[in-house]
Amino acid sequence: MKFFCKTMLVIFIQVLGFSCNSQTKPENEMSLNGEWDIIFDDTNQGISEDWYKNDVYEKQNFRKINVPSCWEEYNKNYEGVGFYRKKFNVPKSWEGKIIELNFDAVNYKSEFWLNDQVVGFHEGGYTPFSFRVDNLAKMGEENTLVIRVISPIILTDKYIDGLGRQEVPMWRGAITGGVWQPVSIKVKGTIGLKDVFIEPKIDTNTAVFNIEIENTEITTEQVEVTVNILSKNREVIASKKGNIESFPGMNALNWNISIPNATYWSPNNPFLYKAEVTIKKDGEVSDQWSHKFGMREFTVVNDQFHLNGKSIYLKAAFFEGLYPTKLGYPDSREMAIKEIKLAKEAGFNMIRPWRKPAPKMWLDLCDEMGVLTVGSLVVECMHRPISTPRLPFVVENELRKTILSNRNRTCIVQWELFNEINRPILAQMLNSMSVLARELDPTRMILDESGGWGEGANIFLPFERTSKKFNDIHHYSGSQVDEKEFDGYLATAQTNKKKEALGLQGVKSYGKNVVPGMMSYISELGYGSTPDLISNIKEFESKGNPIVAPSIYHKELNDGYITALKKVGFDEIYPNVQDFYLEQQKMHGIANKRMIEATRLNDVVKGYCVHALVGGDWVIGAGLLDLWRNPKTLVYDMTMEANQEQITPIRILPRNVYGEKGAQLEVYGVSELPNEHVTVSVKIISENGNEVFNKVFDKIFKNGISTFLMDQLNTNNWKGAHIVQVEVKNVSGKVISNNSQSFDVFSKEQLTIPKAKIAVMDFDNKLTSFLDEKGIEFIPFRPDLDKNIPVLVGITAKKDAKYRASVESLRRYAQEGGYVVFFEVLGEQMGGPEDPIILKDTATEVLPLGAQMFGKWPTRGGWAAKSHVVTNHPVFKGLPTEMIMHGVYENVHPDVALAKQEGNYIAGLIGYDHFPNKDRMRRHFIGPGEVWWAADVMETPFGNGKMLLSTLRIIEFLDKDPVAEKLLYNIINYISK
Repeated sequence: MKFFCKTMLVIFIQVLGFSCNSQTKPENEMSLNGEWDIIFDDTNQGISEDWYKNDVYEKQNFRKINVPSCWEEYNKNYEGVGFYRKKFNVPKSWEGKIIELNFDAVNYKSEFWLNDQVVGFHEGGYTPFSFRVDNLAKMGEENTLVIRVISPIILTDKYIDGLGRQEVPMWRGAITGGVWQPVSIKVKGTIGLKDVFIEPKIDTNTAVFNIEIENTEITTEQVEVTVNILSKNREVIASKKGNIESFPGMNALNWNISIPNATYWSPNNPFLYKAEVTIKKDGEVSDQWSHKFGMREFTVVNDQFHLNGKSIYLKAAFFEGLYPTKLGYPDSREMAIKEIKLAKEAGFNMIRPWRKPAPKMWLDLCDEMGVLTVGSLVVECMHRPISTPRLPFVVENELRKTILSNRNRTCIVQWELFNEINRPILAQMLNSMSVLARELDPTRMILDESGGWGEGANIFLPFERTSKKFNDIHHYSGSQVDEKEFDGYLATAQTNKKKEALGLQGVKSYGKNVVPGMMSYISELGYGSTPDLISNIKEFESKGNPIVAPSIYHKELNDGYITALKKVGFDEIYPNVQDFYLEQQKMHGIANKRMIEATRLNDVVKGYCVHALVGGDWVIGAGLLDLWRNPKTLVYDMTMEANQEQITPIRILPRNVYGEKGAQLEVYGVSELPNEHVTVSVKIISENGNEVFNKVFDKIFKNGISTFLMDQLNTNNWKGAHIVQVEVKNVSGKVISNNSQSFDVFSKEQLTIPKAKIAVMDFDNKLTSFLDEKGIEFIPFRPDLDKNIPVLVGITAKKDAKYRASVESLRRYAQEGGYVVFFEVLGEQMGGPEDPIILKDTATEVLPLGAQMFGKWPTRGGWAAKSHVVTNHPVFKGLPTEMIMHGVYENVHPDVALAKQEGNYIAGLIGYDHFPNKDRMRRHFIGPGEVWWAADVMETPFGNGKMLLSTLRIIEFLDKDPVAEKLLYNIINYISK
């Protein structure tokens, strides 16, 4: 049974009114791009006042607008109704022929009149459509086209023609209102091409041409159909011609054409053929169509992604598709080329456009430049559109139109239908929409839901009608990829037996609804950093648009950072805010690199997608490139290193080493290439430049994952910062891989036990047990304690009533002149991924229980930069200071912080609101929220005494990490003075 159902195709095309998607403008097509008129109908009065009539329109207060463009380029943040008008001449020679108006995309609902006569309407903001207008057009005369457009309603409470706020599909980068993609008018004969769908089949080296011919006459006509396939040098290498009887209405052809010595399309060789389809009636051309296509197949074989019969490890880049001035559409073809080129140069073989079908021009470039692409739909964008009775219609409408309009794209190898489903109605639609997608396009792999939040992900392989379970995983480590986080990647999707073999028993793995042992793909990982806002702002000033959101929020974010740094005194460390941005980018690069290395060491995971190629809006920090497509150098370079075909991940366990205990050195090889003989050099260099370890050995760099070195290091005489350097050379002496990893060794001399008189209030005995073990004398706290004796307060269970009751006595002790150190602050928890965060400046009088406490999400950062700065203070004596926490601090790094807390900041957080407070659940185009500051370690006067509050994980890592011990001793020495 032929999979491509002729009857269904006819129905789909009749319902949608689709026209062929050609990549070039033929001679019979005329562009209508350029200057148009527009009236912004803010009160929605135009339809009742007949503005669609030219003589009425002429009396209104209209202005000029360029098409294509998003209308917020002309009217700041405008949403609602707009009336467009365009006057143009139709050639006299088009008389008696079929004329079509073609629109690449109009957002969102649009109605059309030509010469005061109704044409039709369209719903959907990101896909092409067309109308037949030959009976409405005036040949050889001026014609007037009027379009009424209703944009997505996002920020206001407008309700227009049954469409309310956030009820329609919308992309989060911009409103993207109006006629934002190209417009053209085309002429053809009375018998024309309605649709052509090419199915490449590399197993037979054939291309199946599914051709829909529309006969607009009332009689059966004989026509000649010709299909030519041309090579790059324009030679016809395959052809088929036939005479057919064309009945009134739709006629379907399915021609299988062999391609001799077929060359396959791939990222390394993006070879494209050109298909030309021509219909002739009575020897005259009635219609013609052309499109470039490639011979390729993307599927899964034996739990491996395969391209053209060969395994491929997917290395994808998440892509928002936001641009600095044109917003939803590339500012220029050159800018689009630049971003795709930079993605490939960074080692990515796939781009995942996110929740917005990419424009034709951009997909043309992906075809030509050779990058695999995910076909994305503008549905399920972080709870949007909101749930209304229209939601099922909206989903199906977008799915149909997106697939039908883009299924000849060579670069698109997979359809992604949903993302992180969170509503029952969408979960219920998973199977039906997957089946519909399969009917519309039998040739591609289909992923029903990225993230697998609903019921776990499923994939449909090409030409398969039943699905295959699949682990599609989203996980963001945030700012610190410590040992626990790294192990989590290694454990992800592994069976318990495999975990035990790897020494990962009890390690929590990542993902939702994950099936152990099943092929997996981590489709979202990454961290974030602020772009160089100073340089970006200069670019906006010289070539940007001051009223579009990116121009505004780049400046606001920069001002916010400057204010926040000054507020807590960190401007003394970063007097030039650009230095702060560059250091953030270094942290971003380190985090990305470690996440990728850990992922590639997991043999069940067959690829990953880094969030993101380009930043923008409320994910402004996630990009490897800024919005102007400038690489954020350190992030870009380190991500590129981890993307290479051959890498050598390094682990030092533990990261911070007790000198007398030693450490485990592990060096691995990960290769996508065939086995080859190599020479491996492993060195360890101390902070004073001495070489303390050196091994050189021959090895086979195997395809897949292999172990290069496992060695127990004797660090008894080592001290301070060290770096492992690995270099791999092939038999010709060429360096094919290198890597480095830092670690620190702490000698007994660095961990001298303090001698001071202290008191302790403990609740779980972790602090007191450690003090006893180290022989540090202390006395239990009591309310009448001598005020000259400082008090250390241990950690406790979050709801421990005893702890909370004890806080008042500790507060009084400080008020009366004592010094109290809190190693935990149980204030008001704020800031889960979905919770609104409304902050106020918090006075010291409410400490500690009255503090506003950021939870792990805003403190660690997810995909947004959350920078924890360490000052030069006695608390951090003997440790790196005046820097953003990383490396030596990865274990004690805080999971919580005191938000907007008054006091003297010894270490603290600078970050921004992921989801701006006032529009937190709207999450669209208005950019990041306010810049936050929060304390990790702070000292403050309290009555006649003082408090020192720390959210560092010091107590949790005593006896596990020498840095925790060092910090505890520093604090005791500091407060005892």
